[in-house]
Amino acid sequence: MFIFQIFAVLPMVLSGADFSGRWQTTYGVMILEQEGQKVTGGYFFNGYCPIEGEVNSWGRLVFRYNEPTTSGEGWFELSSDGDSFTGKWREDGKSLWYDWNGCRNGLSLDTSKIWLVVLEAEWQETLDENDYSFGEMLEAFFSRLPDIEVRQRYVHDKDDLRNFCAETAGLDGRVCLLFATHGEKDGLVLRDGIAGAEDIVRVLEPCGNLVLVHFSSCNIMSGEAPDRIINSRDDWPEGFVVSGYLNPVDWAGSAVFEFFYLNLIFEQGLTPREAAKTAEYLFRFSGEETIDGIDGLGFEWKEP
Repeated sequence: MFIFQIFAVLPMVLSGADFSGRWQTTYGVMILEQEGQKVTGGYFFNGYCPIEGEVNSWGRLVFRYNEPTTSGEGWFELSSDGDSFTGKWREDGKSLWYDWNGCRNGLSLDTSKIWLVVLEAEWQETLDENDYSFGEMLEAFFSRLPDIEVRQRYVHDKDDLRNFCAETAGLDGRVCLLFATHGEKDGLVLRDGIAGAEDIVRVLEPCGNLVLVHFSSCNIMSGEAPDRIINSRDDWPEGFVVSGYLNPVDWAGSAVFEFFYLNLIFEQGLTPREAAKTAEYLFRFSGEETIDGIDGLGFEWKEP
């Protein structure tokens, strides 16, 4: 009778398994988000590879994966302490199963390592325009600081946005994420249309390592995206800020402002909140008022 009672309770115990988090696995870093029994996320193996599945009553995550050239199925089972898993996978159409194991690899938000990730749409539209990149300028400027890691990537569509944000979630350390694109009140302008507030919030879901989201884009702060980001989670790090511009903004003016704003964070060691307040105070043209013929930037920042 005692043994029967153990096995009767065991499924209920294991069904509380939580696979959410950052994992170091046989096939690279994997980020998973669990809501109820449903699990979504992905891993980084020759690109970003999505995973989707459900946790069954015995606590086993049964999933499907998709890679650039193949797809398949698999399962994971958590250890008793929840800090590691063992599992198997097989490719569609194949009979052989292979091991897929992992252990938790938490994000070190208190580490001294800090990243600047610039996701940038190409500004030039035709061949008669010269190439230019704000992200490359930032990378060159901050390369003088040995403790700062800068990554600039071109974003052409919503798939790029999702994939690069997913990779950002896998970075170990604090991350300042900068979107450098044309913007509208409704969202970011990409080749496949507007990435609106819902799109932006969705791609940022796994990014609990962000300390700053800055929109180097016109008009974004006049829309709903900033508040939606702020309210999307209740565990943003201390000093977290969403910032950007309310109006159309002068390219050179925003560049000068942002070099100073970001330098306060990366070289002076201010939190994004402190840096936003300081930059806003020191730059006379940071507001919406035109000063000495210079249009105001309409800079605005928000915090949880």
